[in-house]
Amino acid sequence: MDEALLGIDIGTGGCKATLITLEGEIIFTASREYPTHYPEPGWAEQDPGDWLKALTEICRGMSDRVKRRIIGICIDGQPHTPVFLDERGEVLHPAIPWTDRRSSAQVEYLRRRLPEVDAKRTFNSLNTAFTLPQLLWVKEYKPEVWRRTYRLLIAKDYVRQRIIGEGWFTDPSDALGTYLFDGEAFEWSEGICAAAGIEVEKLPEVKPSSLIVGEVTREASKRFDLPEGVPVVNGAHDPSVENLAAGTVKPGDAFVKLATAGVISVTTREPTPDPKGRTVTYCLPTTKDGRADGWFTKTATFSCGSSYRWFRDLFCQREVEEAERYGKTAFQLMDMLAEEAPPCSEGLVFHPYLIGEGSPYWDPQLKGSFFGATLSHQRSHFCRSILEGVAFSIRDSTSIFQELNLKIREIRLIGGGSASRTWREILCNVLGLKGLRTLGGDSSFGSAILAGVGLSIYRSIEEGAARCVKIIDETHPDPELHVLYGELFKIYKELHDATASISHKLDELARSLPRRQDKRCVESGG
Repeated sequence: MDEALLGIDIGTGGCKATLITLEGEIIFTASREYPTHYPEPGWAEQDPGDWLKALTEICRGMSDRVKRRIIGICIDGQPHTPVFLDERGEVLHPAIPWTDRRSSAQVEYLRRRLPEVDAKRTFNSLNTAFTLPQLLWVKEYKPEVWRRTYRLLIAKDYVRQRIIGEGWFTDPSDALGTYLFDGEAFEWSEGICAAAGIEVEKLPEVKPSSLIVGEVTREASKRFDLPEGVPVVNGAHDPSVENLAAGTVKPGDAFVKLATAGVISVTTREPTPDPKGRTVTYCLPTTKDGRADGWFTKTATFSCGSSYRWFRDLFCQREVEEAERYGKTAFQLMDMLAEEAPPCSEGLVFHPYLIGEGSPYWDPQLKGSFFGATLSHQRSHFCRSILEGVAFSIRDSTSIFQELNLKIREIRLIGGGSASRTWREILCNVLGLKGLRTLGGDSSFGSAILAGVGLSIYRSIEEGAARCVKIIDETHPDPELHVLYGELFKIYKELHDATASISHKLDELARSLPRRQDKRCVESGG
């Protein structure tokens, strides 16, 4: 019986597990969504118990014969998301995911307060997605929670702790995502902690990403239906292991991820932060001795797949109902609709700023919009304009890489959205780049590879990626459509510039209006 490696992703919108052979063949994969709660405008919260429940459901759906092949496990997860725990490991407060925007005031306070020399050593520009301002918000508005907090863990670290039964630790990639970590010294920044008033003793120990840190306990084996005694590797956050899944582990490699958020990432030998603060820079999963063999600089559009899901939930009930009948997903039927509309959607332009926007603006007050709607537009145009608008948002960031002298020759395509041929073609035509889709190109696949690195099956992340990552599809841009989309992209940019101030006014007005009484729970897929 062939040995197998299990990767688990605690993503923003759901949990996914992938089991692979040592050569990268997928034996089993499954996912479960969990809810994100929005109790107030701009807030987002998750229950860590939902992460555990989703993982349990996935593992119980895996046959015993398959489970017996597992020789190693590695977990990744959404970055930034803090879990507040007391001494017994009990959760004190809902986890605050990176999509939360409540800490804008704390961001402004920290920008004035933090020593510039220490802030530069994080390699990033502070915004509401990072953990630090979230911690300050809790400290200010939930002082009892902060007082009782014994340790902070990030999403994947909490789940891993429940599997191995011990350990208050994280890895360098998740540590960098807190904005409390010195990326040059590879340790918690005493300067930032002191200036922000964060007790270093509340922070987890930082251990290498590829280090074996424990094994599945008897209790966890019963709870999650996993084999007892299987080694568990520390892991990294999902942006880091996505590079393994895409095979982009050498300088100059690049990938685009189409998932809850949209990402374009370029691998570098050394940290290459943007002096203007428009990118995010992290390390690749670190070696067992703690070295970073590479780095990557990425940009993000916050509402990628979530824009398509939002439209599905509100306006595509027919596709939801017909999907099962036709043996397809609602998204596949929406793609068929989108293909009925011509390129550029007959002048309908979508800005995917449904929770503000990331790169290159990092503006939580921007609002989403459809511009150019007429009586002749159908649902097909709206479906296509969403796919085009997200592609424009990704293109909006590529100029940053040019300024940093990071040249992109071609892109690997990963994430759930990359399964859409329609979206792949639109994206490649908008960017003017060849796209290579990989088999199993998501973070759970990358974590499975990292499990193999931890077990010394692969000598390095490069060897692991080379053995496991397979190209299954190529998409080539149409030169004429690239020019056509270039004209619409100019209008997309002009619309942003013309309406940004209006977005800010609408945001301020919305905050002043009476709040709704029903606390909706909105599910989003990862």
